[in-house]
Amino acid sequence: MRPRTEILAIFSTFIQFEGDRFDAWVSEPRLARNMQQQLLQNRPLEHSEKDWVLYWYRLREENPDATKHLWAYLQEPCYWAADHVTRRFPMVQCSLADGFQIAIAHVDRILNGYNPDYSSNLRAYARTAFGNCLRDQLRQQQAINISSDWGLLRRLSQTQLKNSLQSAGYIHLDPLILIWKCFKDVCIPEPGRLVRGLQPPNKEQLQAISARYNQLRYNLIPNSNGVDISIDVGTKELLRELTQLAAIARSYLTPSITSLNQPQYDDSGEEQLDALQTHDTPMTELLATEDYKEQQLRAQQIGAILKNEVANLDAPSQTLLTLYYQQALTQNDIANQLDIKQYQVSRKLSRIRQRLLLSVTTWSQETLHIPNEATVLASVSEVIHEWLQRHYSPELPKVLE
Repeated sequence: MRPRTEILAIFSTFIQFEGDRFDAWVSEPRLARNMQQQLLQNRPLEHSEKDWVLYWYRLREENPDATKHLWAYLQEPCYWAADHVTRRFPMVQCSLADGFQIAIAHVDRILNGYNPDYSSNLRAYARTAFGNCLRDQLRQQQAINISSDWGLLRRLSQTQLKNSLQSAGYIHLDPLILIWKCFKDVCIPEPGRLVRGLQPPNKEQLQAISARYNQLRYNLIPNSNGVDISIDVGTKELLRELTQLAAIARSYLTPSITSLNQPQYDDSGEEQLDALQTHDTPMTELLATEDYKEQQLRAQQIGAILKNEVANLDAPSQTLLTLYYQQALTQNDIANQLDIKQYQVSRKLSRIRQRLLLSVTTWSQETLHIPNEATVLASVSEVIHEWLQRHYSPELPKVLE
């Protein structure tokens, strides 16, 4: 991707995609005119990207165009964050353009979490924040992709199922919700087995679900709204209904994403960014409640281990982490500040991460009996990197916590 070098372009152009790759920078005429006018009025700021970032950031509350200029500015860090993260999730059908759209929708959250007094480098801050937002959503997407239809039905809440059916145009929901409740009552994962891999109900289970539904359906008569529920539901009809419920819920929980392949602003006054999804998908809520206490416990345990290890590091190592994760300096910048070579900075950071990795993997092996395989180590290493970012960046928005 060709980087923008002129201040006017940096604050008034947007990425246009061709297929799944960068195609061109497209100027938004109204923003370009506004930026040109501001450049003429503020000549001392003409060549200072950093000063313009702070200028527009501080005008956000009183000038709606300020946020739009920052949307333009953040195109590049969002693109590179999406490029990096989407490569790491092969199980999720998410292109670079799709990932860019998911991430860029979090601009407002990222700007609300940014504190210019804490870090003057919005570009570096945003790239990390975009990456964390996108990584979190793709992990959730990957989780639903590896769930069987039956595991997904087990994980649904009644509210989510109801919303799924209403979204699909269903009006009479009670019979379908009762079928789902009977399924959950009968089909329970075996001890030690994951819910996500739940197998289809066998013949005996289908018969039990059918018998339970046919017994309880009479309770629906007062609220049946004219729907005929007097006929018993057989196992074939039951299996068909459950399969349909799973398809409806999956479609609702993972809405499709339309890639950005056109300018995000035009001069007609209609701002297409307003149509981007800026709220969490229902899948976020579903996964947030599943095994919540256990997940929180594991996160707290790992966090305590890492916090203790960081506290026991020597002063130079703690300074290095502060410069790298808190101030978001590059390795070259750190090397210049500490008067050492860049490769020494890289080696020192690697040694620190290795120490933290060893402490977590040792604990996980002894406590959770998780083997130190390559894929496990890679996953833990990523968790440590993200924990360090959060630990040294307390002003990150809540979505990243």
